[in-house]
This record gives sequence, structure tokens and C-alpha cells, in this order.
Amino acid sequence: MKQNDAPRLIALDWGTSSCRVYLLGDGGRIIETRSEPWGILQVAERARTHSTSLEAQFQQTLQKLCGTWMEAYAGLPVVACGMVGSQQGWIQADYRPTPAHLAVPTHALATVTMANGQSIHIIPGVIEDSALPDVMRGEETQILGALELQRASANEGISTVQWMVLPGTHSKWVKVMGSTIQEFSTSMTGETYNLLMQHSILAKLAETPPQTSWNAFDRGLVTAFSSEGRKGIMATAFSARTLVLTGRLESTEVSDYLSGLMIGDEILSVSQSWEEEPPQRITICGNENLSPRYRRGLQRLGIEEIVELRDTAPAGIWKIAESAGLLATKNTTEAEEHLRLPQSSERKVTS
Repeated sequence: MKQNDAPRLIALDWGTSSCRVYLLGDGGRIIETRSEPWGILQVAERARTHSTSLEAQFQQTLQKLCGTWMEAYAGLPVVACGMVGSQQGWIQADYRPTPAHLAVPTHALATVTMANGQSIHIIPGVIEDSALPDVMRGEETQILGALELQRASANEGISTVQWMVLPGTHSKWVKVMGSTIQEFSTSMTGETYNLLMQHSILAKLAETPPQTSWNAFDRGLVTAFSSEGRKGIMATAFSARTLVLTGRLESTEVSDYLSGLMIGDEILSVSQSWEEEPPQRITICGNENLSPRYRRGLQRLGIEEIVELRDTAPAGIWKIAESAGLLATKNTTEAEEHLRLPQSSERKVTS
């Protein structure tokens, strides 16, 4: 490792089904990355299987993920975002209400202290406390990271209103002004798709495709945007079965056709909430599988400029750690005292 590669922060994007950890250097530059399918659900399952406490299992999992880093770079701050801060996670972090300024959090980080004295700081989520409340955990940090990457690219601040979509199990559509989340909504498209493909009658005819069938996906999009599709996904999903039965769709095309139907329905539903004309620009923060699908759907809707960003969480975690004072000094004692304010949540792990 070069001298200017000195690690400054250990960052974790710890979600429901997986965890990705990053060793970050100056400016949030990624030095090393590790990823494992050890989300909070897997941690909870191991706790039940091995009859250990949830806290102990989180500690053991963290040691497996980045214990070597914590030993090699003792005293390095550790900051996490995502479902690890939920009721089902390690410790429950607060929710910040919208409008939520991301770069300068108004709520303290939640803190859990391991038996070895290592503190883990967890970023608060965001809540829109409307008639039908909505919440996010982890996506707010990805959004902040995307904004930081945009600023670095443009070499200037961003003050205009923009829309971002974060595809996933629970896709988020977010309206951002500067560094502030104004409003957002959640679509359970990913989770519903998985349920239908694994446990519904549609799964009986579906066969694993050798590769993505973009023709089948686009056919689903076209159907979703048609007069029949505007009746909603509950009225069109069954066509993934009947088209096969009538010989108009191959069994290997079912999964991509249904994906097009559902993503098209999601995009159409969100577009109906736009008060004026569709935005000229939308940023997609997603992975290599989902981002191209959302791009095709947005293009069909007529969105002129679509930006795809990936792996934005590290930049967001770095900005939060910087704002919290964790990176102000090599000695993190003073910075960690700043986090232990009365409004912060803290738990010590003793097992």
C-alpha cells in the first residue's frame, strides 16, 4: 500500500440480504471492497440456529467481514448504513423526517460498542410521515453519495430539483433539492416479482432463460404502457401464464416479460404523481442487472436524460463521517465523544 493510501474509514452498506464493506482512504477513495450474502436476515437466522444472541451474532459477522482491517488499523472509525439500523438489526437508529438534509444530519448516529471497545456508528434513516407513512434505510446514504459524485464531476454545487430512482427489493423514487430529500415513495416491485416467480402459478410454466430476453422485457413494457396495462399489474400479471398457454410466449421468456410488466407498471404509477411534465433528467442508483431495465422503461416514457450511478454508498458514508467529526483527527476519541450526545442511541455488546 502506498503512503497516500492510508486508510481513514471502514464503511458498511449492511442491508436485508447482503453486506458490502469498504476500506476508504482520503476523500472517500475506495482502497478495498468485500461483499458477502450476510444481511440482517442471515444474521438473525444464524443466531436462532446457534442459539446465540442477535448482538453476539452481529459482532461475529462484523469480525468475519472486516476484523482484519480493524486489527490492522486499530482506532479506525466504523460507520454503517442500511437495515442494520432497523428494528430487526443490530440497534435501531432514528428516522429523520422529510424534508431531510442529508449532508448535515440533524439526528445523531446510533452507536453500538463491541466487547473489544470498537464503536460502530449507524446512520439514521428517513421517514415521510404522511397519511401512508414511508421509510428508507440505506438509500438516503446512497443518494447523498450520488450527490457527492455529481458535485465532484460538475465541480460545483447542485441546487436544482432532481429525481432519483433506487431499484431493488423495495424500489425508492426520491425528489431531491440540493442535498435535501423533499419527498419519496416505495414500490415493492422487486419483492413481489420474486414472490410471483417462486411461489405463484406463474412459476409453474417459467423456465430459466439462457440469457436476458430484451424482446420479452420490452414486450412487458409495451403491455404495461398500453390501455390494457393501465388497469394495473394485478390485471395483467396473469398474462405471463396465458401467453405461454396460447403459444405466444416461450417459457424461457416468462421471467423477463413479467419483469417488464412490473417495472413498466411501477414507472407508470410514479409518473402519474408528477404534478407537471416528466422531469428531463433522472438518476438511477442501481446494480448492473436492474439499472438497464429501468433505463429502458424511462426511455419509453420519454425521459430525455438518464444517468446511471453504481456503488454510491461509500461516498455518502464518507460525507456523513466527515460531518459527524469522525475524520477530523487520527485520534477518534474526541470525535466519538461528539456522537455520544443525549439524543444518540447507544448499546454496548458484552457477549
